[in-house]
Amino acid sequence: MEQKFCQSCGTLLTDNNKGTNADGDFIVSGAQTPRIGGVIMMKAENRAAVDAIIAQAPFNINGIADYRIVGLDPTMFCESILYCLLR
Repeated sequence: MEQKFCQSCGTLLTDNNKGTNADGDFIVSGAQTPRIGGVIMMKAENRAAVDAIIAQAPFNINGIADYRIVGLDPTMFCESILYCLLR
């Protein structure tokens, strides 16, 4: 079995810490460049919903990542692309 490692932090990925998006909360996620961390863009009704999602994230549960939550109030966007991402 091939071992896979987190591209951001180098931690061995196991069934207990492989991030998934089974609930569809994430719009996009991936490693930062340079690889000093990662970014998750998600849709949520409010901050409490974001906190609940992060509380269940495998990297949070296993103490692999620290999270900094940043809100976004979009003022410019490509309507057709945004529609595809958020539907």
